[in-house]
Order: sequence, then structure tokens, then C-alpha cells
Amino acid sequence: MDILIRDVDPHAMKKIDEWAKKKNLSRQSYLKELIEKTTLLEMVSQADNSFEKQLQVNTLFMEKTSDSVYELVDLLKKLMAVDE
Repeated sequence: MDILIRDVDPHAMKKIDEWAKKKNLSRQSYLKELIEKTTLLEMVSQADNSFEKQLQVNTLFMEKTSDSVYELVDLLKKLMAVDE
């Protein structure tokens, strides 16, 4: 897909050309790479946020499960003490 951008500030274009030259790329290749990396970073960031939320949910679930297990162990100890 093609993109045409008009009326870009000359100072901005000069800076973009400098950055492209440092990477040994044409302006077009540099801007293409920049756009593609930017969208990829956004997708990774969204996935990271989703994983972080899921980790929080899992942690809470594990804490509640652990509490339940400790309660069950205490109950079993009490029942075993009564039988003795």
C-alpha cells in the first residue's frame, strides 16, 4: 500500500534524511521501517498489557486457592486430633 504525505516541514525532512543516512537507508525505506516497527510495538504493548492483567488474575486465584488449601489442612488436622 502506498502513502503520500505533502507539506512536511523541511527541517523535519532534513532530520529524517539524517536518520536514514545513519542507517544506510533511503528515506522511503527508513520511513517504511519506522511505520512498520511503530505498529508492531503497539501490538506488542497491547499483548503485554493483556498478559499483565491475566497474571494479576492468576495470582489472585492462586492466593485464594492457597488460602483454601490451608483451611482444609487445618480442618483435617482438627479431625485427626479428634479421632486420636
